[in-house]
Amino acid sequence: MFGFNFFKKRKRYLESDIEPHEVFIDTLAEKKEKEIGISKKRIEVHLSLKILYTFVFFCFFVIFVLIGRSFYMQIVQGEHYSLLATRNFLSISSNQTSRGIIYDREHNQLVYNNPRHDLYFQKTRISSAEEEAINEVALLLGYDFQEIMERADSSNGVPVVIKKGLSHEDLIKLKTKIDQLSGFYIESSMGRKYENGESFAHILGYVGKIDIETLRENPEKYKINDYVGKTGVEKYYEEYLSRAGEKIEIERDVVGDVQERKVLESESVGENIVLTIDPKLQEIAYRKITEKLEEMGLKKAVLVAMDPNTGELLAMVSVPSFDNNIFNQSISSETYKELFESRDGVFLNRAISIGYPTGSVIKPLLAVAALEEEIISPDKEIYSKGYITIPNPWNPSEVTIFRDFQAHGWRDMREAIAVSSNVYFYSIGGGYEDQEGLGATRINKYLRLFGWGEETGVDIYGEESGFIPTPEWKQENLNDIWRIGDTYNLSIGQGYLSVTPLQVTTSFASIVNGGVLLKPYIVKEIIDDNGVLTKQFETVIIRDNIAKRENLEIVKEGMKKTVEIGTGKALQDLEMTVGAKTGTAQTSRVGVTNSLISLFAPYDDPEIVMTIIVEEIDGVVPVAVHLARDILLEYYEGESL
Repeated sequence: MFGFNFFKKRKRYLESDIEPHEVFIDTLAEKKEKEIGISKKRIEVHLSLKILYTFVFFCFFVIFVLIGRSFYMQIVQGEHYSLLATRNFLSISSNQTSRGIIYDREHNQLVYNNPRHDLYFQKTRISSAEEEAINEVALLLGYDFQEIMERADSSNGVPVVIKKGLSHEDLIKLKTKIDQLSGFYIESSMGRKYENGESFAHILGYVGKIDIETLRENPEKYKINDYVGKTGVEKYYEEYLSRAGEKIEIERDVVGDVQERKVLESESVGENIVLTIDPKLQEIAYRKITEKLEEMGLKKAVLVAMDPNTGELLAMVSVPSFDNNIFNQSISSETYKELFESRDGVFLNRAISIGYPTGSVIKPLLAVAALEEEIISPDKEIYSKGYITIPNPWNPSEVTIFRDFQAHGWRDMREAIAVSSNVYFYSIGGGYEDQEGLGATRINKYLRLFGWGEETGVDIYGEESGFIPTPEWKQENLNDIWRIGDTYNLSIGQGYLSVTPLQVTTSFASIVNGGVLLKPYIVKEIIDDNGVLTKQFETVIIRDNIAKRENLEIVKEGMKKTVEIGTGKALQDLEMTVGAKTGTAQTSRVGVTNSLISLFAPYDDPEIVMTIIVEEIDGVVPVAVHLARDILLEYYEGESL
């Protein structure tokens, strides 16, 4: 090692003897210097070998660490740091693809893409270049410089919106200079414009800013500023409607100015959707319902129409509704909150998201169950004097009265359906005198066969399953036993029962089509941008052979008599023969009822099953029957009553 000979010589020098006269001369010299006040003496104190060795070792150690660190950064982690360096001047941007179009069954366009452009600012620190850019943007847009500075400074490196929905004029001004505006960029996205917004709102839904969960699940497809479906078909078919957009590589210089743009991936357009919805029926139904509600001072109603042969939904109206175009605009947080907290539930799709007591609309299903269980002949008559009485088993002198809404006299099954005799259905539901009843267990069995108490599987988000009460449920949840009165209430569609309008419609379709429970669906097909079919949706059978055809025919005849002699006489104004069952359901408010009807038409070759519920009517008024008549008159005959 270098310096070895030096150390050996130094050691010999240090170990050599000092002559006595040398010590004497040095002493005299020191004394003389003190007398005259000067001293040029230099006493050299040599470092010890231990300190010298330590210093040399330390130098070698530092050199070794520096070489090792250099090797680690350049060889081991070279690729990583190269990528970081690249990112200082390269970034990847993407534009959201054009969203797929939605059409009705007649291929009328219901939704249009409406491009929107927002100005963003993102900083790591406010440099002089960025300050100049902020000042220029303020001048271009007529904004206050200090306001933009404060918003930019408080962003903590997160992109902050400077202006939403740039006008065409502002966009032109910024587009020519955006590459030189350090920290600023324009984000383009696809908004939506909906035709007939309110009448189709609950079907189509709307789009909104992407949520964190969706972004995390699809990092390659979406970015933080993208828009996705939030409700309705827009949400359910997001996979088809939206595709990954164009990816662009942007190169910037040290001050952030754009030097080059390069397209890495081409844009992929979303696919288009064709609904099963009949535009004529949907428009007529929405208009007639809103007019009738306004006329009567009411607020809530729902309609579902379905093809009983395929399961295709022909119309779905929920009132009150909303204009889904508002989500393509900048609305205040107060307006947004007011809409979502509305007591009337404007965003609730009442067709699938709310369960109702069905009232007498349940009776055709009870009739099918009684015939299937062979507890009664369809020709057997049961007498209604307007009520039945049930003695208290612990005190026979006390009785409970279960009322009919009038004394119907002697009625067989077909007539009992037509006039809606409660006494008849109390008797076959819970049993009375010599008539055996189905009981709660068998009623539950048949209601479930018809699809009540379970989701239909319709292709829209937000469906509820409804609820069928059982003795076990009552004991467990209410700590009370099931009584005969509970069975009687269930037999006429009251009590704890809760069914969605869509479930009612699908169950009546199964009566009409010979006992086949079909899955309802609202999207007919998917086509690409050239109109080529890419996916066809077909009929799906949930359950077959629910009941014997002869038993279903008896019940259908009873529904025909409803129009001929019973509670649906208003439908006689139609030129075609119609089958129907009306209902009046009590609500939690005394004296306030819901009006219901389920019908099918034409009778001999049914092509439509329709359910209407009008909520919160004072007293008993057959509003749903009159609405059904008005809608079908205009739909089939092109005239209004």
